[in-house]
Amino acid sequence: MKTQCCSLSSIHSDLCSFLAKMTKILIVGILPIALSLSAHGKEIPLEKLQEPPSDKNEVSVHAVLKGEVPEVVTDYISLVGPTTHTEFGTTDSEVIWLFIGGKGTFSVQDKHFSFADEAIAFAPVGLPTEISVAAKETLLAIRIHKRLSAEDRVELPKYSDVSRLPYFKRFTDCPAYTEAIKSPKTVSRTLLPEDIVPRMSVGTVYTTGPDEVGRHKHPMLEQLFIGLRDNNATVSADETKSPFPPLSILHIPLGSMHGTQVTQGNTLYYIWIDFFVTKEGQQWLKNHKPIEEKPAASGTK
Repeated sequence: MKTQCCSLSSIHSDLCSFLAKMTKILIVGILPIALSLSAHGKEIPLEKLQEPPSDKNEVSVHAVLKGEVPEVVTDYISLVGPTTHTEFGTTDSEVIWLFIGGKGTFSVQDKHFSFADEAIAFAPVGLPTEISVAAKETLLAIRIHKRLSAEDRVELPKYSDVSRLPYFKRFTDCPAYTEAIKSPKTVSRTLLPEDIVPRMSVGTVYTTGPDEVGRHKHPMLEQLFIGLRDNNATVSADETKSPFPPLSILHIPLGSMHGTQVTQGNTLYYIWIDFFVTKEGQQWLKNHKPIEEKPAASGTK
């Protein structure tokens, strides 16, 4: 009888040990799945850019996507004319302007650039700038402060003279390129090439539906998208899909498998902004193949 009790006790002990091991295995097996679902279920941070009332001649500044990209501060600025906006130069950051709607004049020292369509501009570090908008005009812009790291300050003097001069280009004047993840009818342009602003490049993508930019990933860079006025598309990142409306700005989650899609009757037209973690990461831009461009057909960008 005593022996039988010891046997039952031993069986109970073995059963408890077995169940404990199985529980541990289940937890270890399920945890990565849960973490994976959490990682792949990330939302795509997106903010809409509201157009200002046209009856107030003022300058409005709104921070967007706060803290999304390290070393980067992004503001949405609207200017309702008649008005002039002056900014003093900074020594710790490069300041890049993306004019995404309206007419205006961008001035640096004795240089004045007037425009009536989308354009990109920046002044060399430390130089003040002025933006003027005439009466009855509204100008919409994204201003990007890109902080200079210690490494950037070492590299900057090695860049060409272009980086030390005022920079201004209308989007339609920027060089076109092709990329394997895009269809032959897609028009892509490089607005800001590499090695003008350290570890940064900017471009546009334009196409009509049905079409897409194939899914891909680039863990070596942070990326923002700005949907322009004609844009009406969808963006996907891993398992998440989100509407990508006109006049909006979003952040592609770092390292995610992402792409954009546009349906029949709609347009895909957005700015991409790449912030490279290191200078070596700029090798990614070799995927952009410059092309000899024919005269633009009506309705293209």
